[in-house]
Formats: sequence, structure tokens, C-alpha cells
Amino acid sequence: MIYIIGLIAAFVISALIVPYVKKAAIKLGAVDNPKEAKRKIHKKVMARGGGVAIFIAFIIVCFSLLPNFPKEFVGLLIAGTMVLVVGLIDDIRRLSPWVKLVVQVAAALIAAIGFGITISNITNPFGNTIVLEQTTNQFSVLGLDLSFNWIAVLLAVIWMVGMTNTINFLDGIDGLSGGVSAIAAGIIFLLAISDKVSQPNTALVSIILMGAALGFLVYNFYPAKIFNGDSGAYCLGMTLGILAIFSGAKLATAALVLGLPILDAVWAVFRRLIHKKSPFTADRGHLHYLFLDAGFSQRQAVLSIYLLCIIFGLVGIMGTTPQKIIGIVVLIVVMIILLVGLAVLKKRRSKKAI
Repeated sequence: MIYIIGLIAAFVISALIVPYVKKAAIKLGAVDNPKEAKRKIHKKVMARGGGVAIFIAFIIVCFSLLPNFPKEFVGLLIAGTMVLVVGLIDDIRRLSPWVKLVVQVAAALIAAIGFGITISNITNPFGNTIVLEQTTNQFSVLGLDLSFNWIAVLLAVIWMVGMTNTINFLDGIDGLSGGVSAIAAGIIFLLAISDKVSQPNTALVSIILMGAALGFLVYNFYPAKIFNGDSGAYCLGMTLGILAIFSGAKLATAALVLGLPILDAVWAVFRRLIHKKSPFTADRGHLHYLFLDAGFSQRQAVLSIYLLCIIFGLVGIMGTTPQKIIGIVVLIVVMIILLVGLAVLKKRRSKKAI
């Protein structure tokens, strides 16, 4: 019952807050002008920063419903707030990509070292658990004695920062980043309530995040009235990355539900480096843009990606470790087929236009 309350409460609060966030964003100048870049597909100036409503709703409901607030969840809120703030500043003033990256890494380090949010073991394809090398460092900061496994911390930081930017790369067409985040949160919720994980607090936080994202989606699904912005995308990505670690999903399940976005992000960075461009340089090479260039509508493109995320996410929940590995291989094949197939459709469409 508490899960339903959390879902509905977060949805309602988020949906109620969005219009006020939109007005504030316009006053502050947190807007997206389509004239700023050729890749942009919206026709008029749009408010950014809708993710602020998601995070406010998320925090309100979490504090209201969680019976106790474990140390790790405090770390989640601090890291989420840090990337939200830097994203919001970027929505208003446009920061250097390196400044944003430094803040993301700092947020992930605080979560990992200060609050113990790390990846301490990995399950291999044969079902055995690989315990990472126990290289522990001890030090004191402001009178606090801290110790951590540097390998576990490094993996966690890479994972959290990677997830943060993966969701941000999705924020190119209406409803994509918010919807995929809601799906991912839902998958993590199902995993957290399963017998093999059984983490009620993680399940509750996940479904609250899902509800908050869905509340925002009321205004962000095509045709959007407000965009997520870097603030929302960063916050959603960081929160999902941490929740995946909490739930025991680690890499496999989360890599399946967010497999397409992750592969798309990796391909985007690789593609830009090949062309001797900054990996932070935005372009129209993302999967969602390829759908549009191939003739799909925004809704068709978004719903297609939703469906694939749901299918592979369910494989991640129900499959054994070897099956998850097979699922990841299949996912890579699907990604390649999509890239090639959509490129062919785009070429045919261009010829017909001539």
C-alpha cells in the first residue's frame, strides 16, 4: 500500500509543481532557443529545468514516507542535489562541459567515499561472485575517519558519472529522458521488492522517483510544454545510478534496461572522437534523431525506445546471470541493426525527397 501512496503522491506533487517551475525558468532565463543549434527540432523558445519539479517532489515524498533515512540515502540526496544545481546553473548561463564533469565526479566521490555507495563485488557469467581487491585506504577529513576500497570507489564513480551523462544524452526529443528514467526506476523497484533482493526502502525510493518522473512527463511528452534540462537529466541519471547500486542491480540489470541509451552514449563519444571533436559536442547522431531522420514521428521514436527498454529491463529482472549476459549481447546486436537500418531508411527517404 505504501508503494502505491508513494507513486501517486510523487506523481501529483510533481505535476502540480511543474507549471510554477516553468514560470520561474522563463523569468530566470533558463530557456532553450531552437536557433542556437541546427539539431534542435522544436520551433519556439522552451523553458528548461523541469527536472527541478521532479527532484522537489522526490524529496518531499521520500522524507514523508521513509520510516528512517539511512546514511546511504543521505548520500543519494547530496549527490543528486549537487548535479541538479550545476545543471540548473547550466540551464541558465551555459557552463563549460569540464566544469559540469568535475562537479559530477565530486558528487559521485562524496557518495562513494563519504556514504559507502560503492560497487564491492561483481557476479561473473558462471554465477560466482568476484570480490574486488580489498585495497583499503584510511584518512581523516575534518576530524572524520574515513576508509574505502579504491577499486570499488573507482567503479562506482565511473558508473554514476556514466549514468548521469547517459540520461542527459537522451534529452533530445520530447518525453524521452523522463520516460526512460521512469521505466528504469520501475524496473529497479520490481527488482528491489523481489525475494532475491528484498530491499523495501530502495523499492519505495525507486517508485517515488518513478511517480515524480511520470508527473513531469504530463508536461514533457510530445508536444512538450517544458524540457527536462541538464538539471533534471543529471539528477535523474545520478539518482538512477545510485539506486541501481542499492538494489543489487549493479551493472547487469541496469545495463539492460538502459542498454540502448548507454550504447548510444558510448557510440556518440566514440563517433565524436573519431571526427576529432570534443565528446561533449552535441550532434544529430543520437539514436532518437536517427529515428526522426528515418521518417518516424517523435511519438513513434520515443515509444519504440520505451518498448525496447521495457523488454530488456524485464530480461534483466527475470533472467539468470548467464541469460543477462546473453541479453546484453543481443542488445548490442539490436543496436547495430538499428543504426544500420535507420541509416538505410534515412538514405532512401532522402532519395525520394530529391
